[in-house]
Amino acid sequence: MEKTFSADIIVVGGGTAGSFFAWRMAQRGYQVLVFEKQKLSDLGKGIEIFHMEKIRFEEFDLPYPEPPELIHTETINYTYSPDLKVKIPIKGTFFVMNMPLFIQRLQNYARQSGAVYHENTIIDEPVIEDNALVGVRGKQNGETFEAQAKLIVDASGLASAVRTQLPGSLYAENQPVPAEKCLYVCLELRSEIPEGYPTGSNGYMYHKAFWNKSYGTDVILGIGQPISFEHAWQKHKEWRETYFGDPGVVVGTRQGAIPFTRPPFSLIGNRFMVIGDAANQNKPFSGEGVTSGFTAASIAVDVADAALKRGDLSLKGLWPYNMRYQTGQGAKFAASLAQLPATVELSQKDVNYLFHKGIIFTSEDFERLNQNYEIVFSPPKLIKIALTLIWGVITMRFSLRSLITFMKASSLAGKIKAHYLDYPKDPADFQPWADRAKRLWNETGTN
Repeated sequence: MEKTFSADIIVVGGGTAGSFFAWRMAQRGYQVLVFEKQKLSDLGKGIEIFHMEKIRFEEFDLPYPEPPELIHTETINYTYSPDLKVKIPIKGTFFVMNMPLFIQRLQNYARQSGAVYHENTIIDEPVIEDNALVGVRGKQNGETFEAQAKLIVDASGLASAVRTQLPGSLYAENQPVPAEKCLYVCLELRSEIPEGYPTGSNGYMYHKAFWNKSYGTDVILGIGQPISFEHAWQKHKEWRETYFGDPGVVVGTRQGAIPFTRPPFSLIGNRFMVIGDAANQNKPFSGEGVTSGFTAASIAVDVADAALKRGDLSLKGLWPYNMRYQTGQGAKFAASLAQLPATVELSQKDVNYLFHKGIIFTSEDFERLNQNYEIVFSPPKLIKIALTLIWGVITMRFSLRSLITFMKASSLAGKIKAHYLDYPKDPADFQPWADRAKRLWNETGTN
């Protein structure tokens, strides 16, 4: 016989976003089932070590980590110009943490609040009735099951196990993230590092690379690149050999892929929500998705709670999730993502000029970006930036092509952000908004 489950809420994915959402909804008294395709204890092992700012624990009312989950506490990070002649300090307390243990802590919070987890569970198909998502079918340890709930939440990461299986009539943007729109993160864990090499946390923005602390005195050399893991590892090798040679001993490698494209224009369907990596909600300027997923999940919790209490899980009932996300974090990330092509095209010479002149890349700018997820320039600073860039072109230290591309991208980013801030208040007005949004994204070349 086929197993059957029922609950108020089904969450597909037991990682950071899914477990955070499940925990908060269970705290509010709802029956929550979490289906995870992997073994729960294996989640997070692909990356293993990550950073999270102290202010985010306060923002999301999370207890601070403790050893062994907590590996180090850092109060400053440095970022370098490509020629290494400019070293910019970025102040702010953050924790170096073990990701599997952090995820397990979130899972325990959810369980203690009443959520039930099922691991080794694969979702095969959605259950649709009257153009609403009412459940899922799948296999648990090879045995078939069907589960039904008032609300289904896809938090399954890059796989987007539910979103990509929904019919277009229920959820239009059901395509999986293509390989060319992923970021491939490759990490090398090294031990026995001789004196004279970097200590602490260090970023090399031009190369999208970093040298950070690992366990004890060990270090992590990491990079994030497009195209493929093979390409990313090759870029990792080139960066590492150019700057550091072959220090210490390699004791392990880790790798993981994340979505690196805009979120869907709508994050809901009838009785459906999508959060975290499944909704492409990663930070465009770093690729990190844990805390940005928490932001989305927090909004989704409030909206889902109100909708369940009203008994309205329709598109209209869940619409405030779209409104609050897209006009907040979504608008900020959209503007950053729209500027990425111009940033990627900057040459090493261009980036060195920006660092040396303190244009965009300053301690204050980076700290604002980390705290607020965007940099807002005053009119005087914008004028200064423009004049400095023009002077760079005149003195042949900044390319004219980069200046034109940068200015065009900045203008387009402003239009995209303004469009997101004007997100429709009613689902009936969504399609014209989405059509214009698509045209704007097509102009960026990143749609």
